[in-house]
Amino acid sequence: MAGFLSVRNLCKRFGDHWAVDDVSFDVEEGKLLVLLGPSGCGKTTTLRCIGGLEQPDKGEISIDAQTVTNVNTDLFVSPENRGMGMVAQSYAIWPHMTVFENVAFPLRMRKERGEAIPDRVGEALRMVQLEDFGDRNATDLSGGQQQRVALARAIVGRPKVLLFDEPLSNLDANLRERMRYLLKDIQREIGITAVYVTHDQDEAMGLGDKLVVMNEGKIEQTDNARALYSEPVTQFVAEFIGVANLLKGRLRELSQDDDAVGLVKLEGSSESATIQCRAGRAQPGNQVSVLVRPEWIELHSEPPKDSINVITGSVTSSQYLGDRTELIVNTEFNEIRVTGSGDADYGDGSDVFLTLDGKKCIALPED
Repeated sequence: MAGFLSVRNLCKRFGDHWAVDDVSFDVEEGKLLVLLGPSGCGKTTTLRCIGGLEQPDKGEISIDAQTVTNVNTDLFVSPENRGMGMVAQSYAIWPHMTVFENVAFPLRMRKERGEAIPDRVGEALRMVQLEDFGDRNATDLSGGQQQRVALARAIVGRPKVLLFDEPLSNLDANLRERMRYLLKDIQREIGITAVYVTHDQDEAMGLGDKLVVMNEGKIEQTDNARALYSEPVTQFVAEFIGVANLLKGRLRELSQDDDAVGLVKLEGSSESATIQCRAGRAQPGNQVSVLVRPEWIELHSEPPKDSINVITGSVTSSQYLGDRTELIVNTEFNEIRVTGSGDADYGDGSDVFLTLDGKKCIALPED
């Protein structure tokens, strides 16, 4: 069943380069989908195709069961007739207008009834917490306030779909975090369907009901944030979402009593070890990389009683960060990043024992 916003087999080429290569996804009504990936992965081009700012070379796009792009039939609805609002990286605020007039501009362009405009603008400004700023000149505002004006202008006409193109990238870290919560609150309050482009994994995981991870014009994986973090299907996703320790080895066998548990023989410089982990999509005989998140590791200064999934190493560096201590441990298999408790105290050169949580670690087939 197609979503409220449906993208099917979307392709866009620039010269000989396919910026978007057979991309398909759906967004349910009232949900926020994030297109996430590194620079040049095709996420912004995909967004611009949805908004009608780029004409794709292949594919179909529909909104609320109405087709707005179909390359096969030469159908292309102009951007202003797609019922969309957009918040871009640049604020695009008109400096010669007041805050009120900036927000009212889309309504005036649509020739809305004049008496209805103050109420609509007032509601939009309330949502972005600028209800007392209507008479201010736009140039008198801070960057964060200007971004909220841009958001109010995008939502004032209640578009069917709201598009965000890295809208918070120009803000400092603290303001970016506050704006992230505000954006999510507004999107939920008005129940609008939204597509959000970012390369920032914290933004993506905090905002998205669903995330689409893109790489080189293609979709690597589509899922919610929790699944992408704990159950990535490719090494690219594992490394792009969160911090990833990858230990190379070969999946020897699957457990007889639980086919989700595999035994992986790790490859080291002078030794080898066999650890238990989730097998994921890997099959016996596959060359794999075992994903181990830093917090999936338990630190010991003495050999633990249970020797299953234990790797020895020495601390090469550590950083105390208040609520936690982050360490880099050199082992025979790889350097491993470990997150310990705030009171963990391991000096450089300390010998440590790492117990890997086999119920969380997962084997990923080599890309």
